[in-house]
Amino acid sequence: MRMRGACILFGACCMIILSLAGCWDIRSVQDINYIAALGIDYKDGKYVVYTQSLDFSNVAKQEGMKSTGKTPVWVGRGEGYSLDSAVNDLYTTSSLQILWDHTAVIIFSEHALQQDVNKMIDSVFRFSGIRYTPWVFGTKESIPDLFILPIPFNESPVASILHAPNDVLKQQAYIPPVQLYRMVVELNEPGSTLLLPSMSINKKKWTENDKEVDQYQINGVYALQDGIFRSWFNLKHMYGIRWLSEKITRTPINIGSGEKPEAVLALTKPKSRLSVAICGLDPKFKLKIDVDGYIEEVTGSLSQAEIISLAKQEIRDEVRHTLEQGLLKKADVYSLRKYVYRNCNKMWKRAQNGALLQLTADSLDSIEVNVHIEHAGMNRLRR
Repeated sequence: MRMRGACILFGACCMIILSLAGCWDIRSVQDINYIAALGIDYKDGKYVVYTQSLDFSNVAKQEGMKSTGKTPVWVGRGEGYSLDSAVNDLYTTSSLQILWDHTAVIIFSEHALQQDVNKMIDSVFRFSGIRYTPWVFGTKESIPDLFILPIPFNESPVASILHAPNDVLKQQAYIPPVQLYRMVVELNEPGSTLLLPSMSINKKKWTENDKEVDQYQINGVYALQDGIFRSWFNLKHMYGIRWLSEKITRTPINIGSGEKPEAVLALTKPKSRLSVAICGLDPKFKLKIDVDGYIEEVTGSLSQAEIISLAKQEIRDEVRHTLEQGLLKKADVYSLRKYVYRNCNKMWKRAQNGALLQLTADSLDSIEVNVHIEHAGMNRLRR
């Protein structure tokens, strides 16, 4: 009886042990290829995808510890006649399991933006793990070159403007960054124009031990209207965008005539309100801009009232110049048509869903600007 009881107890223990959840198939972090950035190009009738993968042993550092070497960056490449076939081509040469859950950046080449962007985005969301939050850029540069750019002080690439544009652009910004969910909305909302930041490589501004070092720079925007590629615009022609964006934290402005400024202002968090004044095939709009700021530098003898007056005029000039530059390339850079769609929907429908609307440089009937100077730094305006 004792032997029989012992056998029953042993069998029960074995059944309990076998039913316990185990960790036999667990994978370590170093055994998985986490994709940090995805690049999409289009060449010779084929899609080419590039991936950026980081060594997580260098990305995570202990507090107070400084990396002594540069973070290794791995770049993958696959191509195919569709985006999915290009990714499958990449899988064939991957030594580790690929995971898309940590993808924080998506870059489209200019050739890719000239294709069916909505179709590409639909394919991207079919990759398990891709979220709506990655930052999105366009570029004229080689995507692999963007993925391997050195980061100052041997920091991880995830600290760069490519992976964390908001952190870097808090100091100075002209073009607001765009996330994937915002891109989807702007591409599909009637009358809306997507302004995608253009990422480039600057080869002259930074050096390391007297050796020039390439760094990231946003040098303009790509305009996609009604889901179709319109054009690329240089940054110097797009300064007006910042005054209609609530995502701009801080942006500088030079005051004075000629090349040498008589004063430099730092303006923060502009607030704008656009309304349709006259509905019709030739609509008229009213724009109001309110912005606070402070004086960073004074090189002339301007009074505060003169500085405010000149700042207002400079903002109005930038807004109109950007509008005119967009119209030259048939791009509605301020999405004025969207306001007609939302506020004058009957007129929008009569105009063949906006196709007959005529936008001109005079479409902005009035621009009201209010500039409030909070302080002049540690010194008085006039010494």
